[in-house]
Amino acid sequence: MTGLRFSSVDSKAGRTIVGRLLPGTDLIEGILALCKEHNINFGSIDVVLGSLRKFTFVYPIRDESKKMGVRYCDPVVIEGPIELLCGGGLIGVNRNGEKAVHLHLVVSDREGKVYGGHVVGGNPVLVTVELVLRELEGVSIVREEDEETGFPLFKFKNIV
Repeated sequence: MTGLRFSSVDSKAGRTIVGRLLPGTDLIEGILALCKEHNINFGSIDVVLGSLRKFTFVYPIRDESKKMGVRYCDPVVIEGPIELLCGGGLIGVNRNGEKAVHLHLVVSDREGKVYGGHVVGGNPVLVTVELVLRELEGVSIVREEDEETGFPLFKFKNIV
């Protein structure tokens, strides 16, 4: 694993969806509902701002038994109120065709301590979460097991 390595495809920006998740709505489930409502198959999550009742996330830790020597920790839960400072992600599908969200956030707790990581379920909105979702056209984004790393990762392919 040396040198410059990457995987990329061309896509076009489609519609831009601006939305708000209301109090009590789970962040990931809310994003999935917006995608369903607006028929977004593949896209990017460009803006995520607001507040959460709690923040549930994972981050990488050492595990020499894994291919890359790392795995995700058990879910960490930070009780709120939580201020959502910034975030970004992708919208795709799992191999079985089920919609999938890959979202990372940076947040602060009631004492101003900052946390960040890969979002998992269990993030209810406190007051509001404002989102900008961008539809991506001409590309498929499919999460599947990556042979090299052992992680489930999005793979990108051009489609007509």
